Amino acid sequence: MLSIVYFVMLSLIGTRSSFGFFFKDISNEFSWSRAETAAAFSIGMFAQSVCSLFSGWISDRLSIRLTMSAGIAVFGLSLLLGSQINSLTFFYLTYFLMNIGFASSTWVAQVPTLSNWFITKRGLALGISSSAQGTAFILNFFTPILILALGWRMSYVFFSVLILFITLPLAAIFHRDLPEQKNTVADHPFLHLEKKHTKKEKSFPKNIHNDPVNFFSFRFYLFLFLFLPIAYVFTVLLVHFPAHLTDHGITNLSSAGIFATWGASLIVGYLISSISDYYGRTPTFLTGSLLGVISMFVIGKYNITFAPWSIYLLTITNGIALGLIRSTASAIMADHFSGEKFGKTNGIAMCLFAIFGGFGAWFTGFLYDIHLNYYWGFSIASLMFIISGVSALILSTQKKTN
Repeated sequence: MLSIVYFVMLSLIGTRSSFGFFFKDISNEFSWSRAETAAAFSIGMFAQSVCSLFSGWISDRLSIRLTMSAGIAVFGLSLLLGSQINSLTFFYLTYFLMNIGFASSTWVAQVPTLSNWFITKRGLALGISSSAQGTAFILNFFTPILILALGWRMSYVFFSVLILFITLPLAAIFHRDLPEQKNTVADHPFLHLEKKHTKKEKSFPKNIHNDPVNFFSFRFYLFLFLFLPIAYVFTVLLVHFPAHLTDHGITNLSSAGIFATWGASLIVGYLISSISDYYGRTPTFLTGSLLGVISMFVIGKYNITFAPWSIYLLTITNGIALGLIRSTASAIMADHFSGEKFGKTNGIAMCLFAIFGGFGAWFTGFLYDIHLNYYWGFSIASLMFIISGVSALILSTQKKTN
């Protein structure tokens, strides 16, 4: 099941994260400002936020498999619309629908599915599956080449075919919500036979409180202050990092290589995050936050006077930092809130995650239009790492039950 979740996330994240490479082509063709162009991604994130709420609720009552498959179909069809963009409104509609599909089939489906399938190795499973995000960014190295060969409109068609004819059938046929549905048990094959749970056991810890009061508790608010800044940083980099690089004389192909390096570093961070199962969630998270603060701030100051190798060092550090905290944040959420209604909890968290991330994409473009550089936008992203780290530290003092 880990491989199914991994591939779904790889293909959909890889497609959506290509936005930064379409960014300047579309903006220049229609003479839209960067704030106007970035707003498409932000509007999509707001759509994702609303859909995350309903997707989590529906997956609790019907199935994760159903919501995931429906989301993939909507995502693929929206890409066909993308090939026909002719106005700002149409552009916004494309990313509105795209992110509705994205919400139902990626993070909202990933955490509950893997929390059902993995208990003692939950951090490892989430780290491996989340590393699909890094792999997706590596594959984005080919996006500028694809756009150069096919044009940006036909590139949307290419991605649509990939999603509808490969990803969708794979998820619809092979995904299962619970290990019992495949006649197996949680944590297989990581556990030895004598350590496996019986089939009659639930696939989640039984000692976690799941009363709706969780959504109004201090503990849940602390988690949001830990979780939401991650969304802000991710969308700032996804939408504006390639443009920031090319603004300072780096070619499109070289910027794609740097973006791919960032993706590879994310993978390293995601995989290293599995040490949180042994080292502890909070120390792992704080390590990533510290690396993120430093790297994000210096990336914002990057210009042509920097040594050529420095941007790679900063990119690698930033990728590892984000990988560490993103995967560890999912494990922290599962540790504190997993249970029979975890889909709803995860849906609420992902709803707010998308709203905050969408605001980050637009606000950074707005700051660019004012200052004609990304220094202030990236500095605020650096501050987000601090907020997230402090929240994680305070949350570690809270009990996991109310």
